[in-house]
Amino acid sequence: MTAVIFILIAISFFVLGMGGIMYIDHKFALAVEGRTYAVKGRKIETDDPFVRKQFRRFFAIRVAYSVFLLVLLMVVVSHVG
Repeated sequence: MTAVIFILIAISFFVLGMGGIMYIDHKFALAVEGRTYAVKGRKIETDDPFVRKQFRRFFAIRVAYSVFLLVLLMVVVSHVG
C-alpha cells in the first residue's frame, strides 16, 4: 500500500512541477507579447529592458516554485506510513 501511495505522490508532483513551470512560462510570454526576444536556457537575448526585467522576475518565480515543491514533497513523503 505504501508503494501505491508513493507512486501517486510521484505522479502528482511530476504533474504539478511540469504544469506549474509551463504556466509560469506562458504568463511570461503573455507579459512580453509583441516584443522581440530569444530565450536560450537561463539567458535571454534582447535589447528591451522591459523584457529583461520580466525575465528576471519570472525566473525568480520559477525558482521559488521549484523550491516550494521540493519542500512540499519532503513534508508529504515524511508523513507517509
